[in-house]
Amino acid sequence: MKIGLLGGSFNPIHNGHIALANAAYNTLKLDKILFLPSGNHPLKRNDEILPFKTRFKLIETVLENYPQFKVSDLDRQYENLSYTDKLIKRLKKQFPDDEFFFIVGTDIIKELPLWHNWHWLLDNVNIVVANRPDINKKTLKNLDYSNKLSFIEMKPVYVSSSMIRDKIKRGESVSGLVPEIIEEEVIKVYS
Repeated sequence: MKIGLLGGSFNPIHNGHIALANAAYNTLKLDKILFLPSGNHPLKRNDEILPFKTRFKLIETVLENYPQFKVSDLDRQYENLSYTDKLIKRLKKQFPDDEFFFIVGTDIIKELPLWHNWHWLLDNVNIVVANRPDINKKTLKNLDYSNKLSFIEMKPVYVSSSMIRDKIKRGESVSGLVPEIIEEEVIKVYS
């Protein structure tokens, strides 16, 4: 089976995440995509991230409308940092016959060398990069590891989790930025 992996803090999940998952699912002809919210993100201040259970429930609610997408709690650990390489190793152990495609936006690519055991990741999982409107893809081609990346195209989506949190703090509408099914709950939990 070809399984897409979409990891991140999902603080909160938004329409850009869904667009990214749809683009990867359709372009790569994947069998399914697992959304993998991080339990203890090593590159973000965890005091700014909602509890895992809250983020997981929001994702679960959104994905009820997308049978090809599932949310996984495989990365829910709280004590240790959530490293992608360890997550992939657990997945490979659980699903030894499946092929994994780790889906990221172009904004992540320059951060890749900061990731734990990142060379192992490049050699052991297909890293799929979706374009992002504020990144010049030509500059990414100059990275010494760009030959290990696969690129897919998608229509730009101008949204980020931090944008949503900021809008809520300012009392502005987030309509059209998050799935309608969770809009009220997102406003409540981030107010």
